[in-house]
Amino acid sequence: MHIVQSPLTQPPPAQSPALEVRELRLSFRERRNTLPVLDGVSLAVAKGEFVSIIGPSGCGKSTLFHVIGGLLKPDAGSVIAGGAEVTGQRGLISYVPQKPALFPWRTTLDNVLLAREISGGAGKEALAEAKEWLVKAGLGGFEKAYPHMLSGGMQQRAAFLRGLLAPQEVMCLDEPFSSLDELTRTEMQHWLLDLWEARRRSVILITHSIEEALMMSDTIYLLSNRPTRVIHRIEVPFPRPRREELTEDSAFLRLKKEIGMQMREEQRKRPN
Repeated sequence: MHIVQSPLTQPPPAQSPALEVRELRLSFRERRNTLPVLDGVSLAVAKGEFVSIIGPSGCGKSTLFHVIGGLLKPDAGSVIAGGAEVTGQRGLISYVPQKPALFPWRTTLDNVLLAREISGGAGKEALAEAKEWLVKAGLGGFEKAYPHMLSGGMQQRAAFLRGLLAPQEVMCLDEPFSSLDELTRTEMQHWLLDLWEARRRSVILITHSIEEALMMSDTIYLLSNRPTRVIHRIEVPFPRPRREELTEDSAFLRLKKEIGMQMREEQRKRPN
């Protein structure tokens, strides 16, 4: 397969990253069996950059998130945030899981403010900001509603706002659209892009969708089968803001096809 050298496989930017992982290695051990999962994974997220991670199912994408978030400690390698090593430390990233995970006994407003409360920063200014963003997110009038009173898309918007308004610099999204129907998923992608444009957080998104990664990201890291390594760093060439018609652009379709061929090639290498 022919791999175009630009935008594929370009070196990472020289600017100081908000988050960097260096040569992460991790194996799971059970009795006499050892399962290598991460095999020297390195990547960087610049300040205000939107990065996506794609790769075959079961390759270790969520495990990588757990290491970044301090839930797992790697066998080797390091996690760097703000220029300091934070390997194994928790509470340094905000996290949006696959499902909204809102607390059912808290109102929409209280759920959105949760990360601020935990960090001790839920004062009058944070309250006013949260109310303002609820209106921007189309949740105005639902401040006192409980999660069971909201649709799936509305719950996910509240979960995004909770992560967006958290004090941490880096926001990790673990396939946050996977439980939504296709129409709602597309709507949420564009909604999140608009939200991100207004408040440029450093974002890492795990996704199985090449189109989603191309539509949303500045940079894409393509992972191999397990044990996982980075096989390509893809600098997305399309200008912002991005709109739905981009998905029909010939350059977009060519790059999508090329990445898809690389992913299928990697999938074929998976042992039976």
